[in-house]
Amino acid sequence: MMRIFTSIPNKVRINNSGFSLLELLISVVLLGLVMSLLYGAFFQISNSSIQVKSTLNTRQELRLLMKIVLDDLQSVQYLKHFSSAVQSKSLRRETGLIAERKLGPENTETGELEEVSSIYFHTSIKSRFYPDEKDHDPELHEVGYSLEENPDTKIWEFIRREDFYLDDNLREGGKSYVLSEAVTKFELDLLESETALAGGGFKENWTTVWNSEEGVCIDKTAADNFCLPRAVKLTMALRGDDGNTVSDSQVINLCVPPCNPEIFE
Repeated sequence: MMRIFTSIPNKVRINNSGFSLLELLISVVLLGLVMSLLYGAFFQISNSSIQVKSTLNTRQELRLLMKIVLDDLQSVQYLKHFSSAVQSKSLRRETGLIAERKLGPENTETGELEEVSSIYFHTSIKSRFYPDEKDHDPELHEVGYSLEENPDTKIWEFIRREDFYLDDNLREGGKSYVLSEAVTKFELDLLESETALAGGGFKENWTTVWNSEEGVCIDKTAADNFCLPRAVKLTMALRGDDGNTVSDSQVINLCVPPCNPEIFE
């Protein structure tokens, strides 16, 4: 007789218990920590990128403003015959370069008022403010730069003034435009003379004020016979949209003897 063997399958246990509440809480906490670290790193990188971009934009704007000023100064002229056209000394025409200092905006760190420069000069450039007169442009104008407080808004404005025609007063006349409301520093230092040193090299004598005078220019007995500074150092600072301030300084040579010749000769 044939035996038939049958196998009885074992019962398979199925675990339906799942995760406990404690395990879920631990998982959520760990996930939250990881996500917070990732978001923190992302926002830090994003903020750094925005700050760097803002600083670069502010520095680019500052360099553009400085370039405008230095381009005008690079062509400064002392008009000897223009000044001597009037016989009376009291009515003598102003020419060359005039630089002055006055109190300006408050320093945010020290709380004290800082000195700022104002400068007025004749320069042989094309007009920037009179485009309708470009066909009759003599390319010789009065130009001035100053940092002035607006009496209505109490905001310090960086102003460029240009007079198309030359007159007796180098400080007034023409059109004025606000180039920026974010300039916090405008300083000019002018190289008055250079003294040779015994051991070699030169000692530079700088000043913060200047007034070209015909008497000094034509006086052959003067030790330093010059009408214009040898060089100008321009220092400016600009406040960016993020509240941070960037500053820069540049030096240009103006007058290496013999200085600029009289352009009316």
